[in-house]
Amino acid sequence: MKLALTSFAFLVATTSLGCAFMTPQGGSASPSGSGDKPSNHFAIPSESKDLVRKGEQDAYGKSIAAEEEQLDKLEKDTLKALSVALGKQPAWQGGAMPESSSTALKAIKAAKMKVRLEPVTDADGKAVNDDFLQLKDSYTDRVQALSRKMAEQKASKAEIAEIQSGAKYSMKLMDLRNAVQQVSMATMMANSHVQTSSLSQMLRVSQLVRSHKTYEMEMTAEDYALVKKGLAAQKRAEAIAGASMGMLAAYQAVINGDGDPKALDVIAEGTLKAFPIKVEVTDQDAKDYVAALGQNVAKVKSRYEAMLRKTYGDKKYEQSFKANIDGMFAQAEGAQNQKSASQMADEHWDQYKKDIATCKTKIDPAADGRLGPSCKEVYRAAQTGDTSHLLPGVKKAFEETGGMPTGGRAKVALGSKEAAALEGVSAAASGDIDGALDAAGKMFPADSTIGASLQGISALRKGDAKGAIAAAVNLVPVPGLKEAFGLASKLLFKG
Repeated sequence: MKLALTSFAFLVATTSLGCAFMTPQGGSASPSGSGDKPSNHFAIPSESKDLVRKGEQDAYGKSIAAEEEQLDKLEKDTLKALSVALGKQPAWQGGAMPESSSTALKAIKAAKMKVRLEPVTDADGKAVNDDFLQLKDSYTDRVQALSRKMAEQKASKAEIAEIQSGAKYSMKLMDLRNAVQQVSMATMMANSHVQTSSLSQMLRVSQLVRSHKTYEMEMTAEDYALVKKGLAAQKRAEAIAGASMGMLAAYQAVINGDGDPKALDVIAEGTLKAFPIKVEVTDQDAKDYVAALGQNVAKVKSRYEAMLRKTYGDKKYEQSFKANIDGMFAQAEGAQNQKSASQMADEHWDQYKKDIATCKTKIDPAADGRLGPSCKEVYRAAQTGDTSHLLPGVKKAFEETGGMPTGGRAKVALGSKEAAALEGVSAAASGDIDGALDAAGKMFPADSTIGASLQGISALRKGDAKGAIAAAVNLVPVPGLKEAFGLASKLLFKG
């Protein structure tokens, strides 16, 4: 009958763990023969596995709840931006109801005023983000240029007339500027979430799989249900990002190009009708995600890193992304070689035997560090032939020439010290199931949507509104939105 361990995180070979369980002392739990293994003498009880699963459910559930709260806000902000664009909601609480962007744009362009979208910049004139755009216009530029002359009453009659003539369009410009700002902010925040949420999902599942490997558990329906929740949140994030990106791309096509302003209404109305978006994730989707989680992590990281570098540039990637990306993938890569509790127990015991044999001939610094005083005692015994000063367990190992002791109790229960030692290392768990890190393509099923998000940002940065809308369509395969984007494209891009 096997031992029941009350704690089983053999993640780190701590000194207390080695002395309390792995190193035989005075007939404590130790293998009984030279070919025996510690794993033959203990098993993780189902009750303990149930506790682990409960902990995972709680932790995973809190993580998903926090993400869904973020998604609720992102969706609310996106829907508000669309309503502002249609003139159905004020841009700010307590503000006046705005004119629709399409109506304002028609009037502004008819007045021969020039408008353009440009990146929002910081104090040094650098773009804050490639998908964070703002409206600039020739009238406001002119007012700023003449402000000193106007204040000092040195402006000419023609300049004064120019300012007075354009003043009647100031509210239209403000409405359009606010609408663009709302959509741009929503796009930037949603795209940022998409680029990190799939990696967060990867880490959550990696941790889930890791604990199952360590604690020698099989994935259950409850475990896959956790994965499904994460995938659903991920798909919802992609839909929100696609909706806001499509609207911003339409603004870019109309304002910086010659697209028909009606396209703004088409996209805004079509997108509003598509919400609330209902995403579907099947049990098979969750199983496929877990099965493909570890496909060539290094290759996926290389591709993902290349996309980020292309979109943001090497300098920005190094400053803003590299540390987090390296850390995330390092966790996944580290899980590949994670051992189970039984494997770690056996390896610890094998190392113990090697150290005993080494210490017979020399006080090796590495072995001495692992065995402590026992190494010097073993060396002394080997030199003098006197083993009376050795602890019983060490003496048995000595007598077996570093092999498994032949005596002692083969099956015993761990005492409070041993259990506490094991509990102390449980928080350090890291690992993976067999074959979990072996295929890159589906590291995250949203690999293609991450790409669409990044391609859309890149297109916006380059002023490629058509490319950004195409990316948005790929990002949100939601009934109603594709049709809206398709109709809008015909209005935006002639020929």
